Amino acid sequence: MDRFKLLFILALVLQICQIKAITSARSQFPIWGLFTRLSDDKTVEVFRKFANDSRRSYFGKEKISRSPDSFTVSLEMCDEGFRSSAIVDARPTRGICDNVCLRSNKLQIPHLTLDWEPAVSAPKEGFTISYYPPPDVISKVYATYIKKKDWDRFSFMYEDEGSFIRLQEVINTWENDKKPILFKKIYPEGDNRETFKHVFKVARLSYHIIDCKADNIKKYLEEITSVVNYTAYQNILLTSLDAYTVDLTSINIEGNVTTWHLTMEQKDKWADNRIDNPKKIETYLAADALSHLEKSIKYMLDNIHHSSYSIPQPPPLCYDGRTQPWEMGPNLRDALLSTNTAISQGFTGNVEFDDKGKRVNFMLHYSKLNNESQFVYVGNWNSTTDKIEDINLNYVPDVKSNITFRVVTRKEAPYYIVPKNGDPPKGYVIDLMDEIFKYIREKEHPGWFHVVEDPGLKVGGPIEGSRRWSGLIGEILEHKAHFAISDLTITSERNAVVDFSIPFMSLGISMLFKVDPPPDPDMFSFVNPLSTDVWLYLAVVYIITSLVLLICARMSQEDWVNPHPCDRNPKQLQNIWSLYNCMWLTMGSIMTQGCDILPRGAGSRWIAGTWWFFAMIVTASYTANMSTFMSNNRRSNNIESAKDLSEQTAVSYGAMLNGSTHKFFQNSNDPVYQKLYQGMSTANPTTLTANNDEGMERVLRSKGKFVFFMESTTIEYFMQQDCRLKMVGGKLDSKDYGIAMPKNSPHRMAINNAILDLQEKGKLQDLKNKWWVKDPDRPDIKECQNDDSNGKKEKNEDSGSVQMKNTSGIFLVLGVGGILGFIVAIIGFFLHSHEIAVKEGISYKEALASEWRVSLDPRVLSKPAAPPRSAAPSIKSTSPSRERSRSRAASVLSFAQSFINLNEVY
Repeated sequence: MDRFKLLFILALVLQICQIKAITSARSQFPIWGLFTRLSDDKTVEVFRKFANDSRRSYFGKEKISRSPDSFTVSLEMCDEGFRSSAIVDARPTRGICDNVCLRSNKLQIPHLTLDWEPAVSAPKEGFTISYYPPPDVISKVYATYIKKKDWDRFSFMYEDEGSFIRLQEVINTWENDKKPILFKKIYPEGDNRETFKHVFKVARLSYHIIDCKADNIKKYLEEITSVVNYTAYQNILLTSLDAYTVDLTSINIEGNVTTWHLTMEQKDKWADNRIDNPKKIETYLAADALSHLEKSIKYMLDNIHHSSYSIPQPPPLCYDGRTQPWEMGPNLRDALLSTNTAISQGFTGNVEFDDKGKRVNFMLHYSKLNNESQFVYVGNWNSTTDKIEDINLNYVPDVKSNITFRVVTRKEAPYYIVPKNGDPPKGYVIDLMDEIFKYIREKEHPGWFHVVEDPGLKVGGPIEGSRRWSGLIGEILEHKAHFAISDLTITSERNAVVDFSIPFMSLGISMLFKVDPPPDPDMFSFVNPLSTDVWLYLAVVYIITSLVLLICARMSQEDWVNPHPCDRNPKQLQNIWSLYNCMWLTMGSIMTQGCDILPRGAGSRWIAGTWWFFAMIVTASYTANMSTFMSNNRRSNNIESAKDLSEQTAVSYGAMLNGSTHKFFQNSNDPVYQKLYQGMSTANPTTLTANNDEGMERVLRSKGKFVFFMESTTIEYFMQQDCRLKMVGGKLDSKDYGIAMPKNSPHRMAINNAILDLQEKGKLQDLKNKWWVKDPDRPDIKECQNDDSNGKKEKNEDSGSVQMKNTSGIFLVLGVGGILGFIVAIIGFFLHSHEIAVKEGISYKEALASEWRVSLDPRVLSKPAAPPRSAAPSIKSTSPSRERSRSRAASVLSFAQSFINLNEVY
């Protein structure tokens, strides 16, 4: 029992000694807390709670300075005679080491500052430790963020010149080849709406940095929303580390508002210290400085050889030349620099310093403003790696969930058509936007709707002498519309001021030309290769040559031959060259069919050879001209390319003024396109039109003397409307149509996703087929029988073949010739039958019947010279006058027969 009493007494003694030691240690580590009238009340409260906590190794006294003069403050502290082992300074440093800073460094008293601005020239003693992260390091996160988000140009709005120190890294790292930063000063007590109007409406910038105190953020955002109609396309970066605590729920701002902060809400940790959750970073830094100081003192006491009763007291803050520096100051400073507070323990994360007393290895958090105008934590940035980590971006929607978008377009078929009967507008644009928003409502935003309107504007272009644009692009730049869609080509000039969706249609520039009206079918088109006078001369020459050949053959002795080669002494010679045979020879030669009889005399042969040469040339010329004539009939014009157009002057050409096609020729370096641009620009009267419809109408009126340059898709549509139009040549370039929207539009991703889905499912092609290809539900479009939507001939009409309607004359000639030949044969048959009847003394009927039976029997290959008689010939006498007439007729026929020799055809 005595042993237990002894042990209890010893434990009690040790506890009393420990309490005395702690009390003695606390009495040897007093600290100052310096504040101003502008210091946050929570900061002073934190200092009091921490300094008066009996569990801590120090105790403190606060000093709320009424004077901005640091010399006066140091004198007041000296007069009070309070000795301090450390000074927690919450006053603004203004970039200098003031009198308090200098005295604490001379006396080797750690000076713990909470202000953002470090001294330009730090004391060589190195007893100043800054708990606020260095501004040059913090500015790295803004530079990294700007680079990550690919800002092209931004405005820099600031309250004081300290912004250029806090954001020096942003300014220094901005590339020289990019557009310059727009610097604008804003005033907390003034009206800044004119400044914001210039930034947002005149300069039309979408990226902004606002460096100001947290208390003024709400005022500036209210002024911005009063100037800007729609803020969804704006990106605002707030640099104040306290910005995330500002209540913005009363401001209707839809843009991307981002801020970075060193602290996070830690209500539980503050509750442990019996303090309400503060809002100023100054308070968080003060708590971390006091906690870090406590940990450093303990670390120092554990690593020094002094007893608890031999620690020297710090001197008063009076430097008169006789006051000696605090002996323990370097130990405490080293402990502060070597001791760090873990992330889980510090209010501002990890508290760690380099050998110069600057904060290192810390983390910044960033938050975005959501649809309820509340900041939501979405990521971090590490000062060591300089990397931004996105954590919760999907939690923050870019735009409101319920919104009706205004889509502007222009009246241009088939994109936007207004029926004359008062029906609702229709067209490709209407259907496309319906499909896009149908996808968005199903997949992403159920509350998104749209309205398509025609404000009666053109596509638009830059207004000379200003930074404004006209037309649909101007509507987007003025934020009067969310989207603009039409035959709107994506160009570099337009893309510099607005954003475009991914293309929904690809196309190129081509030429619109009027098809020459097809000639009426000519059944005698085979006559056209030779002119009428050539045909007449050819007929005359044919007759003359036949007569000359007849005369030469009759005069040439070589053409008089023995009819019976076995009789060596013939009594008569025979000449086969009658007029009939001469004409047959010349006809067979010019028809390239030849003849079975040939002349024998030198003269007649010379005549025949000359005729054959003539016939060869005529036949070859006819064949060549026939081919050329048929090709020319198929070719409506000789212009097949832009080069052909530039090398002639008969056909004029033009384009839509200030359209993308006109700009293409204007900006092209190709000599052919430059020549075409000069021709369009100098034409009088002008060939530049206000719209495509005007150009199309001019092509129709020109009778093939005007070519209009426009996008191939529009040409395809016009070709479906009027079969007289066609596309000439290939595409001069490759371009795309896209949906225009303001720069940095948060809706762009949703629109792109919808277009990709429509493309993958083939709906984009279906929409084009609906409005470009024939539709039986649209009787207003006429059917073109010869051309399809691409301007090509239909398959059943081969453009390289000879059509029946152009060659029917040949068949007609053949038919007429056959009928005439049949008639001649019948007449000859009747005459021959009459001759047989007269010669043989039989009746005409008997002779006709006999010849008819033999002629119609294909098995009979021979017949008698005269048909058999059925009765004796009549010997009835005739009258003298009839006998004389027969005698004269017989003499005439005998002369003609002797000259023409009709009965001797070989």
